[in-house]
Amino acid sequence: MTHLDGTPTIIKPSYTFWILFYGIICSSWILLFVMSATDKAPGLTFIKDFCISASEASTFQLTGMWSLMIGAMMLPSFYNFVVVHQDIRRNDFKHTALLTSGYVAIWVTVVPVASFTQKYFLDQNLIDLDGRSQSMFLNSLLLLTAGVYQFTKIKNACLTVCSSPMHFFLSHWKEGHTGSFRMGLQLGIVCVTCCWALMLLAFVGGAMNMLWMAGLTSIMIIEKQGHLSEKFSGLVGMTLIGAASITLVLSIFLEVIT
Repeated sequence: MTHLDGTPTIIKPSYTFWILFYGIICSSWILLFVMSATDKAPGLTFIKDFCISASEASTFQLTGMWSLMIGAMMLPSFYNFVVVHQDIRRNDFKHTALLTSGYVAIWVTVVPVASFTQKYFLDQNLIDLDGRSQSMFLNSLLLLTAGVYQFTKIKNACLTVCSSPMHFFLSHWKEGHTGSFRMGLQLGIVCVTCCWALMLLAFVGGAMNMLWMAGLTSIMIIEKQGHLSEKFSGLVGMTLIGAASITLVLSIFLEVIT
């Protein structure tokens, strides 16, 4: 591309970074949506070899799906740290790219665990091919686990870090490219510790239910906003515990007594 006077247009590195950042998020959601729609759209059958909604799910397919899920769900929740880090680094995209890479690297290590867990649930007929639990009792356990975890000290400690980017950087700043990557790793560990229980709820509403997963993404983003964090997290916890109680009672009557 060139200007009207013939001089070449130079794309700023920060623009490149944001194009990649938003591109990964958008493309991940689009691919997940296409995967979830293959059973409803015969013309998309060529996608079936790569998606979880196919008639048979392999560990490889599940790994691909969860990798996309990380890009779709967790990168948006990291947005505040990216913005603050770029402000501190005066838009030095290399350092921010390394910070983001470290964050993503930690979440990538979670992908095999999620994949094998889902594969195990599938083999035991505990969930269907869309990743939705077929047991109300299992649903109640997952809801209760996520709800109780909202009130634990470790959750609150991690949420404090996740909702205060500037405080984190002031307290844990590390110089150099390696330092940026290490800070990303540290933030990834904090984020996994903060969000793992909510991620379990993917098996309640269905890992390939895009509306459900978008809802979980929204919860994780909102509870990381400083002025909403504590009250919203508590409200989510109470709601999940209430839902777990109702589901448990229903499971006793519908799955045990009958």
